Amino acid sequence: MDINRTFAQAVSHQNQGNWTEAEALYRRIDKARPGMAAVTWNLGVVLKAQEKWGQALASFERTAKADPAFRGVNFNIGLCLQKLGRMADATLAFEASVAMEPDDPVGRFNLAAAYRDQDKLEAALEQVTAALILKPDFVEAQLLESKLRTRMLPLWHIPMVNDAPRNDAYEAAIKAQVQPGDLVLEIGTGSGLLAMMAARAGAQVVTCEAVPWIAETARAVIAANGLADRITVVNTLSTALQVGDVLPRRADVLLSEIVASDFLSERIIPAVADARARLLVPEARILPARGGVRCALAGGEILERHVFTGPTNGFDLSAFNRLYPRGVRYDARLVQPVSLSAPVDPFSFDFTGPPIPSSEHVRFTLPAAVDGRCVALAQWVWLDFGGGVSFENSPFVDSPASGWQPGFYLPDRPIPVARGQSLAFDALHDGFNVWLSFRS
Repeated sequence: MDINRTFAQAVSHQNQGNWTEAEALYRRIDKARPGMAAVTWNLGVVLKAQEKWGQALASFERTAKADPAFRGVNFNIGLCLQKLGRMADATLAFEASVAMEPDDPVGRFNLAAAYRDQDKLEAALEQVTAALILKPDFVEAQLLESKLRTRMLPLWHIPMVNDAPRNDAYEAAIKAQVQPGDLVLEIGTGSGLLAMMAARAGAQVVTCEAVPWIAETARAVIAANGLADRITVVNTLSTALQVGDVLPRRADVLLSEIVASDFLSERIIPAVADARARLLVPEARILPARGGVRCALAGGEILERHVFTGPTNGFDLSAFNRLYPRGVRYDARLVQPVSLSAPVDPFSFDFTGPPIPSSEHVRFTLPAAVDGRCVALAQWVWLDFGGGVSFENSPFVDSPASGWQPGFYLPDRPIPVARGQSLAFDALHDGFNVWLSFRS
């Protein structure tokens, strides 16, 4: 057999997409002259085109054995392993590919995707950013970078730090209650804004941030504002913090903003209870000191169009409403709810008092203040910092965007109400979640 001639014929078939013919010729050459890197490489490419992933992997691995520096071999080994579901091995192959060919944006992109699939988001972002430096118009990498940034920093963070009424309430409380020389413990660093407010008031601050990339970025923000000598960012949960380590003594002030839109689901109750027991002086000031869940009957044509359907184009779609969640969250400026009652607070939490119950179930009624059509029980949060400083994100007040979105808990169908007519509700919390529902 003329190996050169047969190889040329195989390449010709490969270039025309005649995979079966090309495979047969490459196998003839490999049988006659086993282990030639160019032959096993092309055979792997042809097998990959036919989605014969196991055979392609074996062929690429033989190429790597014959010539470890063969360009693209580790990348293709990674692709085959990925297709075979061997994600950890695929990641190792992609890492070897990037180490050998650091200027290949596609290799870095695939390594980023492998890291993403293993929830190694910071490493994934590093690789996809490098891919975009090498190839700025790499559209797939642009999409992956956007998705990674969304997972790494939920979209509510930016509206939260731009919420002027909330910022002003925290700053007023800090100015009133934080004194020069205080040691402040903050739970949930985020952007570092509140820690910097406390440092500006004269305190030394230790602040905990559980998410590594947020902690790292907060350190950079704090350093850029000239406060790195007054603020220590610790990448840990506050429950893992010990007095005598980075926290030199029990803190004088607890500052936290781990308040969720439903108040509880960022686990503020156990976090504050643990801090009071282990990390604070007995007379510590706690900001916020109190808070809770507030709600009111809500109507409005725009809100109703977001949460219920019905007659449409001559058809009745009402039965489709059963698929819609009974509790949803919207930016109030989008759905424009209309208040139909005075507010009520089914749950209030005092972080300075006795232990907060781990769960509560209450029933309450709300009388309509006006005639209308009730389409939801609107829910929001309120905070009391003491000294007359408070905050709430009422959906019925036009205010800047907030990371705390109001909730809307729905009846089975819109309910016409007359002024003075009361509707009944159940409210439940389990220490971590809040649920509100219309009673029959």
